[in-house]
Amino acid sequence: MSSSSLAIPRPDPTPRRWKHGAIPVIGLIGGIGAGKSRVAELLKGRGACVIDADSVGHEVLEVPEVRDLVVARFGTRVVRPAPRPGEERGRVDRRLLGSIVFADPEALRDLERIVHPRMCLEFERRIARESARGAVPLIVLDAAILMETGWDRVCDLVVFVDAPLPVRLDRVSRARGWTGEDLRSREAAQWPVDRKRDDADLVLRNESGLEALELEVDAFFRSLAGRDPVAPFPRAESARTGGHDPVSRPRETSSSRPRVAQGPRT
Repeated sequence: MSSSSLAIPRPDPTPRRWKHGAIPVIGLIGGIGAGKSRVAELLKGRGACVIDADSVGHEVLEVPEVRDLVVARFGTRVVRPAPRPGEERGRVDRRLLGSIVFADPEALRDLERIVHPRMCLEFERRIARESARGAVPLIVLDAAILMETGWDRVCDLVVFVDAPLPVRLDRVSRARGWTGEDLRSREAAQWPVDRKRDDADLVLRNESGLEALELEVDAFFRSLAGRDPVAPFPRAESARTGGHDPVSRPRETSSSRPRVAQGPRT
């Protein structure tokens, strides 16, 4: 199915009761290799504004105040030399910084305390801007560690992109050269896949190719048009039951769910 043939629903001009106004904010998560980025692309092609948490994290590290805090904590070793003579500041070496913090839980927590609050402020700023403009049908926050960090508090709904482990392993093996151990070690740094799937409001399956995924995305996209924000959302239970089971899942706040500290993806 081509996205060009889909009629894109426009935001209802009547103020509704989503958290940020007339436009819903969707948190997008998924197992590694499940196709979260592909779903983000499909939603963007249907007019959504997509906020990529990885890109925001990279931008935040370039903010002078943040850079100075990172240097104060980790030393000048994490900063590349200034690219041109006369420039005082080099950029944070994200690869080196990542190798340090993911080997040291205390260092990871310190980096999170510096970066995560500023990332969330930037998410909120972009959400507020797009909500005020009113030019998109929905806003998508694409963040692998959305639940772990509490960023889901800015979202109206959380969507989990799912695929069986063998499918995900085949994808990351072909695309990234990962082994099964590589995948397990990367996922060990996040909440368990089952926990994130269970805590999401909706599950989109991505195991049967692009056409089937587009059908799932289109059905979800259409379901948002004109729906009552306070009504229960029909959550896709296909990950466990093979069908759809309407379940009321009000979005929890960050204070109502325990968090596991995680670092920014670099």
